[in-house]
Amino acid sequence: MCARYEFYTPTDNEELAAILEMMDRLYPGEYKTGEILPGDTAPAVIERREKIVPVPAVFGFPGFRNGQLLINARSETAAEKKTFAESLRERRAVLPATGFYEWDAGRAKYLFTVDGLAVAYLCGLWKLVEGKFRFVILTREANETMSPVHDRMPVIVGADGVRPWLTDVSAAMDILANAAPALTAVRV
Repeated sequence: MCARYEFYTPTDNEELAAILEMMDRLYPGEYKTGEILPGDTAPAVIERREKIVPVPAVFGFPGFRNGQLLINARSETAAEKKTFAESLRERRAVLPATGFYEWDAGRAKYLFTVDGLAVAYLCGLWKLVEGKFRFVILTREANETMSPVHDRMPVIVGADGVRPWLTDVSAAMDILANAAPALTAVRV
């Protein structure tokens, strides 16, 4: 499960700089950068009124028990689950990330980055809950880089996959079926 990811803001990255500039203009002080944990508010990129825009969104849908957060949705079954099906059809998001974290069975923490990408976009779903944007991250079966550490990993696209993921349900379903990108793991 993808329970933590990082959204650091190197000044030389144009993609992140553009997202942060818009967030600072529209939502100053309403989001976190660095290591993003469940319950944190972070930038989520969504399609609204035919525009691709970042918004502050809380990591996690409310769960079925008081205080519980649902933070991941299995990409293979999201279309069948009442909690996620409508969002998969109509409200997809991407979470800009400079990496994500996972722990192995011995509780060693690893940082995963996508080979060749300074910024990866974790595919997710969003909905409004009590007037606030909330998101979950879609997961898939782990690839060969990830599987020694964990059996699941986030669904990931590069910058060229953001618009198709957000605006075209057919393209989004194709993205879910695509092979996972190569990753680099570093124990932290």
